[in-house]
Amino acid sequence: KSAPVQSSFQFLPEVPRIPLGKTVHINHSDIDTYFHPLIQCHWHVGRVRAATRDVEILTFDKLFRFKNFETTLKFFNELAEISLNENHHAHYTCDYARIYVSIYTHAAYCNTQAESGQWISELIPGLTLRDVRFAIRAERLHQKYLAEGLAITLVPFENERLQDWSIERLKLRYPPRQPGVVYGATDRA
Repeated sequence: KSAPVQSSFQFLPEVPRIPLGKTVHINHSDIDTYFHPLIQCHWHVGRVRAATRDVEILTFDKLFRFKNFETTLKFFNELAEISLNENHHAHYTCDYARIYVSIYTHAAYCNTQAESGQWISELIPGLTLRDVRFAIRAERLHQKYLAEGLAITLVPFENERLQDWSIERLKLRYPPRQPGVVYGATDRA
């Protein structure tokens, strides 16, 4: 069940710079800086399993809703432009008046410090500032559609619980850095 809300204009942080070199996982401070504002705009944390290993990968997801099919297609095409410009591609599910977006970085590196003090970089899919950039740009585009009356926001009744769960998952996965701990691959099942 959900309750209709006609706008969800929230403060959005500045788009972070494109990472130079290897794209690394987000850090704990990114949760407050970037994820809190996006979660207030009804983004949430999801999860998938890596095909190559038994690792849970966090995703960042949102369901966008529109008034008609033509608007949905127009928004989808503009999202595709964002993907091309960012060279970062989300997973999309599209139907008549909805687009579900799920994003994470396939080629993300976890930098961890071994007990010896040496830094190790391991390729593990996860959330990065590339995902944040995409989400902020997609949200700004959606807010433009809301302002023009072409999009609607339906807030799930359990939204507050989903928001809390999302922040919990992020803080568990990306805690403050400690030597000898591998970040981004802690949930193995």
